[in-house]
Amino acid sequence: MDRPLQDKALQYKILTAALHSGRDISLTVTGISMNPLMYEGDCVTVRRADTYSVGDVLVFFYKGEILIHRLLKIQNGRYFCKGDNALRLEDMTSDQIAGKAILLNGQSLPQMPDTTVALSYLVNRTFRACGYNAKITKQSGIYRFYHQILWKVEDKTMKYKKNESMDYIPSDETSLAVFDPETGDTHFFDETGIDILTILDEPCDLETLLEKLCEIYDATPDGIRSDVEEFLAKCIATKVVEVL
Repeated sequence: MDRPLQDKALQYKILTAALHSGRDISLTVTGISMNPLMYEGDCVTVRRADTYSVGDVLVFFYKGEILIHRLLKIQNGRYFCKGDNALRLEDMTSDQIAGKAILLNGQSLPQMPDTTVALSYLVNRTFRACGYNAKITKQSGIYRFYHQILWKVEDKTMKYKKNESMDYIPSDETSLAVFDPETGDTHFFDETGIDILTILDEPCDLETLLEKLCEIYDATPDGIRSDVEEFLAKCIATKVVEVL
């Protein structure tokens, strides 16, 4: 009965030994936890590294399985990983990491923006706050926004609102400091950021937000859409803006 676990452990030892010898190793993806970046049957090239950074896609041994998931956080010598399309977080030491993915089907591995990495971590925190209930988590604003960013599909039912629990401290007409009393972090916004947050005093969907910004600036909704979406991602990741 212990044979499958022993086989995986042996495979991992062979993989680690090969990577430590300086060789790159190719692995075949199974499962859906890294969709839409990786799909079943994709080929991933793995290389050992001396250090790893948040955002890297790591190969590691966890609870008897060899996993390929993204590094979301490093804290106190612990490495926290999660599949892009998963909810659970894996917590490990560097000894459990074999290497990082460098190629996907022979092409350079696309990098995930820092804001999306931060949102992925918040998805897990939301999952934890929901009592590890996947159905409730997927109904949350954080998950819905992250899913929209990850899969590049627009959820027109979502609305955004400035988080009233923050302390908003204007320096002048073109500068605003936002203090988070929960974490002690301070976030700074320029004139454009101030205009967006002012609009978000009331709940607002993306299309309405774009229209109101175009009334202020000489712009078109399509011309500013990607920049506004990136701004929202940063604000949601820092909890300055809430998703309703």
